[in-house]
Amino acid sequence: MANTEGMAMKFAVMKNYDIQRYLTDEKRSELHGAFEEIAINRHAEGKKPNRYIVINTDEPYADEVIEMMKRHGHWG
Repeated sequence: MANTEGMAMKFAVMKNYDIQRYLTDEKRSELHGAFEEIAINRHAEGKKPNRYIVINTDEPYADEVIEMMKRHGHWG
């Protein structure tokens, strides 16, 4: 497992599979509504939609990615 010391919890990430498997239709609808509201408000502020690349901390290359993020000031 990667050394995540100093990592801020800036993002919420969920697998789409887990959303489909573990949430009721009602909860999925609520979650979709929350994402939609965020997108609408970001657009109103002139911000583009966010897109991310996600890696699991148990991947063998995770520490390398962390070091690269630190070099570019995107850690913590």
